[in-house]
Amino acid sequence: MQNVTALGPLEPFKSNLLSALGVMHFSNEEIKETFDELIGNGGVIENDRVFELLKTAYGFEPMPEEMGLFVNTLRLHEEGGSLTWEQLRDGMDRIRETLEGVSKNATEHSSYADLHEDRVKHKRYSKDPMDRYKAPMTESQSVGWHEEEVFNEAFKKLSCEETRYVASMVKQHIDVF
Repeated sequence: MQNVTALGPLEPFKSNLLSALGVMHFSNEEIKETFDELIGNGGVIENDRVFELLKTAYGFEPMPEEMGLFVNTLRLHEEGGSLTWEQLRDGMDRIRETLEGVSKNATEHSSYADLHEDRVKHKRYSKDPMDRYKAPMTESQSVGWHEEEVFNEAFKKLSCEETRYVASMVKQHIDVF
């Protein structure tokens, strides 16, 4: 599991990647221990208790995106269904394989020579930050991160007393300088 301190995670860029979900930070053995505590060895878990299992194993609630992956991969939306440990383990392995492909999407360059060449030629990145990270990494990235409605508020032009005085003098064709 990633180490979180009072100053935040040790690697903020890595922890904010789209692939940084709980299933990537916990091994099958760690989740198996929680499975055995909740269900018992050799038992089956009902589909609606998978969230409880992950929450107990992680020590925090899994993200909605992660639960979406579990629902789609393990077909948890089917009512009355249950999973054995082997089915759950195989599903988590498939989810990890999918997320490894997503994490490779965050890598732009494979060597320093490629990075240096692109920087010298002022080549733009081929992948947007939204394709790499869950949330904006800087405050300036938060503008336009999602398709939010932009409000352009018009402000009335106000001028000071001196400016109004000079403007009236100019209107009367009087040279103030």
